[in-house]
Amino acid sequence: MDDFRLARDLPILFGAFFVLTAAIGVVRFPDLYSRLHASSKLVTLGSAGIFLGVAFALSDAAAFTRLAAVLLFQFLTTPLSAYLIAQAAYLRGLPPILTGGVDEWGALGRADEVAQADREAQRLLAAESGEDEG
Repeated sequence: MDDFRLARDLPILFGAFFVLTAAIGVVRFPDLYSRLHASSKLVTLGSAGIFLGVAFALSDAAAFTRLAAVLLFQFLTTPLSAYLIAQAAYLRGLPPILTGGVDEWGALGRADEVAQADREAQRLLAAESGEDEG
């Protein structure tokens, strides 16, 4: 193991640790929102470490530039795609699984009230349209 270089191997190990942590988080977390958090944040951080280690290993300016461009693209697109997936899940009505069953901000309670009022309004509209036809 005489080929160990600290500047190259330490960032790769750092990145591999975060990618492994992301994989464990995706398997262990209970709902889509927390799994998205683990996969987007930790994989981005882990790949940054791996790319940095590879850039030190190659020690070529062109390779470093390409790796920096890939990393920049990943830093711009990964949080955006995770946000869009979470927003689509929220708009489809997928509730998060909360530990302890308590919503810290009370947002879900208000969402349930609004959804109940919406269902009641739809029921009343359906009843009125049924009365007009009959």
